[in-house]
Amino acid sequence: MSSSDQIATARAALDSYLASGANDGAGLYLTNEVFLYRVIGIVASDIGEIVELEDCYSLDVVRVPIPALHQRRLRVVIAAPVRD
Repeated sequence: MSSSDQIATARAALDSYLASGANDGAGLYLTNEVFLYRVIGIVASDIGEIVELEDCYSLDVVRVPIPALHQRRLRVVIAAPVRD
């Protein structure tokens, strides 16, 4: 899979997750190539929907508005395919 294919797949996975309204975030991890985050859930607020992210290194949880999440240039971590 080429780099551009991986980027497109990751963006589609993130957009699909954000549009799904799923609130558990199970199995969805995001990275900026330096930090790793786990999506805990999406919550409603007076400023719109907010994604709760857990920093996998410090275990701190931060709330990020969805538009700001897209600006952070995070990509969805996709597991490598299993090789036979």
